[in-house]
Amino acid sequence: MKETIVNNTILALEKLKSTEKFSSEEWENRGLNSSEKSLCITLENSFNDLLTNLISANNTKKSDKEIENIFERHFKEIKSDELDTEEKEFVLDYFAEIATILNIRSINEKLNFWTYGIEAYDHEEVERKASEKILAEEKKRHEILSILCQKCKVQLETFILERDNEIPTFEFDIIKCIKCSELNILDKGCGIKRYRFLNYELIEELSKEEYDLPKALQRLEQLKMRIKATE
Repeated sequence: MKETIVNNTILALEKLKSTEKFSSEEWENRGLNSSEKSLCITLENSFNDLLTNLISANNTKKSDKEIENIFERHFKEIKSDELDTEEKEFVLDYFAEIATILNIRSINEKLNFWTYGIEAYDHEEVERKASEKILAEEKKRHEILSILCQKCKVQLETFILERDNEIPTFEFDIIKCIKCSELNILDKGCGIKRYRFLNYELIEELSKEEYDLPKALQRLEQLKMRIKATE
């Protein structure tokens, strides 16, 4: 089973590597004009180097931690302050796609910090910068779904990057506040094609084919009780 997962991971990485990730067509698909050719070449080479190293690491059965370190090293080599907002989002989407292939949830937090210009996690600093500048700017550009953590009352925010009204609502999300670790339930609703989140991490997705809201809330309480039992 594990061998199959590794093989599927390698195939997905090789497929992404074989595509021209920063071609004019890809920029057009995002409704944007292509950036300078030199930048596109630099980004293309950088991602191909990352993908080559990840493919090699999976082939040689490196540990998850070693693979994550490779990802982070390349991630930190990107000079985000030299990219405009659209370029940064484009790059982040590819990092997020690779993280999904690798199944590294923890990297999502680092992606969010990079998005909002925060180098190291400090919750008070996150709140201050978000309220004063960063989130204010993002709110002008993106729709934001926000709920309060039931325990610490911090804003758990979902940035809607792209909508498609034909996409139905599939699931309830059980999410964990990164400030206090409290579990909360989130219903993003329908029509969401791409999104990024801040101040929480995804724990479990509950299909609406199996769960209505009462059942989802019951599952939430089960997980909370399980956590308490291990404390």
